[in-house]
Amino acid sequence: MSTPVRVRVGIGDQSPPKPSQRAKPRPFGTGTPRARGPSVATGRLVALVTLVSLLFVSCQPNPNPPASSAPVAPGVGTQASFILANPGGLLALDNTARTLGRIVDLPPQSAPSTPSIHPSGKSIVFALTPQSDPKRGFGSDLYVVNIDGTGLRAVVQHESDNVFYASPRFDASGNVLYFHRRAAIIQSGSFTGNDDAIERLDLRTGERKRIVKDGADPTISPDGKTLVYVHLKDGQVDALWRADIDGANARPLLQTKDSFWYLQAPRFSPTDCVVVFSAAGHTIVRASTGGQLAHLSIPSDLFVVPCTGTGLKSVGQTGDDVVPAWSPDGTKIAYVGQGGFFVLDMKTGVARTVAQGQDFFFGDLLWLK
Repeated sequence: MSTPVRVRVGIGDQSPPKPSQRAKPRPFGTGTPRARGPSVATGRLVALVTLVSLLFVSCQPNPNPPASSAPVAPGVGTQASFILANPGGLLALDNTARTLGRIVDLPPQSAPSTPSIHPSGKSIVFALTPQSDPKRGFGSDLYVVNIDGTGLRAVVQHESDNVFYASPRFDASGNVLYFHRRAAIIQSGSFTGNDDAIERLDLRTGERKRIVKDGADPTISPDGKTLVYVHLKDGQVDALWRADIDGANARPLLQTKDSFWYLQAPRFSPTDCVVVFSAAGHTIVRASTGGQLAHLSIPSDLFVVPCTGTGLKSVGQTGDDVVPAWSPDGTKIAYVGQGGFFVLDMKTGVARTVAQGQDFFFGDLLWLK
């Protein structure tokens, strides 16, 4: 999903800022980091900003960190324990987070994000933001590639200017794809808002259907029956919601008084009906306080909550907003941020720094093995 400006594709490279220069992102659609000033004024720029807010997950406001120097290494994905999507490409990492190489050569000045693994484990689907197309304008598309780097192809392409696709997720069969579509609404040459929805595509028949309005960044339960997603209100983050897999019975996930100033990247455990997500500004309203704020924490944390919507708890502070990735056995969570690659043990609550480096200021992880 989705987090404010980190990268502007197609503009000259710049060095990444120092950690102390990074600002927290604000909610969807504002177009500026959380700690910065007013949103951008022009429709085109707002649309670009909201695109990148969907696709990149660092808390880095400075545009275009340099691409990774890792070469393309055919077949390297089959050796990888992790895949990291960032503006450097789709990077294959070993179990020490050492970069083995890029798994595929992507178009120049394009940036991948929000990858998801096919149930077979042999391919991934991801969003790609390329340079502006002469006919279709600026936007983002969905691509599939085999883990060994072969078979790169587009499965959904933006149909017009300022249409962006992100957060693709396979169902358990691998035959159906769920994803977020965002289209900027331009009236009389001015940006007036976004049309956000979660859509379903049958890869066998090509049938495509909008199933959830005002939704982003879906995740699918292990039994394939439930969607959890980020609900948007006026284009901004509202709360976590849940729905049946066909989009019916959409409603808030949390059954408690907890709320958040900002949240992103819900991810179902692969082994249980539990969701992890990254959030900041956690508030709890208790009757004894007369409806006043009972708790406020500005730094970002990882939270977990069962499908019942009760029993919410923080499992670790991350400092920046991150995109969590479950281990295949559901016992650990990995994430990158602030120049580090971290693994959190869910049993002990201890986060271990596995590696540090330029590739780890932000990005979207997949834990393969």
